[in-house]
Amino acid sequence: MFENISAYLQGVVATYSAAGMCAAFLAGIIASFSPCIYPLIPVTLGIIGAYSVSSKGKGFLLSLIFVLGIVSLYTALGIISAILGIFLGKITVNPVSYALVGALLGLFGLSQFDLIKIPFLVPKVTYKSKGSYLSLFFSGVVSGLVAATCILPVLGTILSIIALKKNIFYGAFSLFFFALGYGVILVVLGTFTSLISKLPKSGVWLIIIKRCVGGVLILTSVYFFIKAFFLL
Repeated sequence: MFENISAYLQGVVATYSAAGMCAAFLAGIIASFSPCIYPLIPVTLGIIGAYSVSSKGKGFLLSLIFVLGIVSLYTALGIISAILGIFLGKITVNPVSYALVGALLGLFGLSQFDLIKIPFLVPKVTYKSKGSYLSLFFSGVVSGLVAATCILPVLGTILSIIALKKNIFYGAFSLFFFALGYGVILVVLGTFTSLISKLPKSGVWLIIIKRCVGGVLILTSVYFFIKAFFLL
């Protein structure tokens, strides 16, 4: 019975894969409002050089090149995660693997409620972007690496699911849309710099978003534990 239900759900996911991409895009937007990422948006835009250009077209181009660096990095991570899932083969359908993913997501979820401290989830802005478009692109790559430590609860969840799905195209497109969602605010603000001053200040609303993300991660963790149980 449960095998039939599982096969049906997999068919639904395959049929409505666009919904999964939309969910990844939305997750990227939410990740950009992480309490340790959102306050750094003006700093990042300053590093890009968006403040110093008067042309909207120039601001759009600079921001887009920077974001493409982030997109390239995360898309590569999605492909790598899917390849690892393929190589793991039967291990990934073992109940132990689902339980491990569930435990990992539970840990991430609890960290969003500050019940567990994960020391390395603290971003450090050390990249520079002065120079050519190529250097700006690689600054985006470095920015993505720096940000990954902060948005790891969301990013790690997506990567774990990709590894279990073992589909390279799904992995690539999931992280591609996630990165686009994450970078959309940078492109918009880099193009329309007058909006930067209208950004809401950091406050309780960021904590609420963090707690909501934590709740979703814990529920996802419970799902994987249940799936592990029925695979026994």
